[in-house]
Amino acid sequence: MFLRGHLFRGVHLWGLACIASAQLAIADPAAAAPRTCEVASAQEAAAQGDRLFEKGEYQHAGLCYQAAGDMVHANLAFLKAAAPQSEDTSRALKAQREAAKALFARVGNSLRSGH
Repeated sequence: MFLRGHLFRGVHLWGLACIASAQLAIADPAAAAPRTCEVASAQEAAAQGDRLFEKGEYQHAGLCYQAAGDMVHANLAFLKAAAPQSEDTSRALKAQREAAKALFARVGNSLRSGH
């Protein structure tokens, strides 16, 4: 009976670990990003891309440059947009990795203490 309680606690902790790791897969921060440049002509798209690039809205500027047919500036804008996102992603993944390590250590300790 005593061993069964520890097994249940271990299964419970593993279930929590699975739920916690699923949060990363469910999150979709890119959903709020614009998908197109809302202009009528290539000249307007290029001008809009310039304005957005100056304001630091690199993802949206890249879309406007792309709509204008200016792939050189579009690629530059997309690269500038990716840099901060990759830093944020790296920090988030590191925090999740540390949380997972701590959770697995607790699970291991709870299983060892039952023996």
